[in-house]
Amino acid sequence: MNLLLGLLALAGLASASLKEGLKDMYQNPLSNGYGEDIAWVKWEDAIEKALDEDKPIFLLIHKTWCHACKALKKTFQQSNARKAFKTLSEHFIMVNTEDDEEPYEEEYRPDGKYIPRLLFLDKNGDLLPEFKNKKAEFKKYAYYYSSPADIINSMKEVIKHFGFEVPELKRGDKLKARGKKEDKKEEKQTEKKDDKKKGDKAEL
Repeated sequence: MNLLLGLLALAGLASASLKEGLKDMYQNPLSNGYGEDIAWVKWEDAIEKALDEDKPIFLLIHKTWCHACKALKKTFQQSNARKAFKTLSEHFIMVNTEDDEEPYEEEYRPDGKYIPRLLFLDKNGDLLPEFKNKKAEFKKYAYYYSSPADIINSMKEVIKHFGFEVPELKRGDKLKARGKKEDKKEEKQTEKKDDKKKGDKAEL
């Protein structure tokens, strides 16, 4: 009886070990925890691939020891943001560099070496400086992102800039609520501008 239990325990361990081995074998080593289902590319291959496919480059720079990077990675695991990210990623050459993989050229540090830093580049690998985080909490760090929703908004802008149609995305309840809040805020700002213009005209 003890022998049978021992054999069953060994079989269980072997099965778990096999599953773990298969997982490692099929895991995308370039995902760095940002999504196995994304077609990640090495930085050194990105420009050649971008030229071949005529696509802009999404370059996320992060470090394994960085708390803000870990927090961003964790928030990306919410399913609705993941689906939208996956859909939009197909319009980019997707690169995420971890630790020493970061490009060393100053062009990729436009306002500092902080992390996580997300840059959008043209197919030649040149920075598209106009695409920053419009909702950035830290105004001095324009390429710092802490929210998947903000990353998705910037991705949409880049897609529009290159004349492609932005795919229709289903938003989850949290993203919907946030989007509605942002839309209302923009409406109020537009109304204020319109009122100001009317006031200026009245003075004339």
